[in-house]
Amino acid sequence: MKEHHFYSSKMTSFILLVVSAVFVYLYFSIDQDRSSVFMVVIYNLGFVLFSLGLIYSIVLLFRRKPLLTITDHQIIIYHMFAKPVSVGFGDIVSFYVSDTRHRGIKTAEHIFIVLKSADQKRKGGKSSPFNQQSIQVDILNVKTKVLLDLLQTKLRDFNQQNEAVSGKID
Repeated sequence: MKEHHFYSSKMTSFILLVVSAVFVYLYFSIDQDRSSVFMVVIYNLGFVLFSLGLIYSIVLLFRRKPLLTITDHQIIIYHMFAKPVSVGFGDIVSFYVSDTRHRGIKTAEHIFIVLKSADQKRKGGKSSPFNQQSIQVDILNVKTKVLLDLLQTKLRDFNQQNEAVSGKID
């Protein structure tokens, strides 16, 4: 059984760190006494947003655990601040790629996992109200097409193995 582990992209994390650090620095260099109340509120909201981005990028840079693990039987999606989600290949129908764009610029890319039924039980006995899970690809150290090909190959191999075991293939 071969496992594939995917970690956070250090380049993406570093860019987020630099951008967040620049904006946090600019916050402290702006003279807020001469600004209107509206601009002070905007500055403070920006400071909070970019401070969180700074913390998130530092956590990604120093994280040693994988964000995604693919085995022969399941996909394990690790979240930064939540429990991991396991999806068995027996519960998967297909995969598809979706990206989010803002004014023509791609801002996020995901591989969605379409599950067989919305009533599938997740690990821990909790019922998921959705019939899909997603993998955020733009923070991983792998190209979307390579990951999608690997997932489809693993799904096809799993389905062929189950058909052979159940006797559906001659």
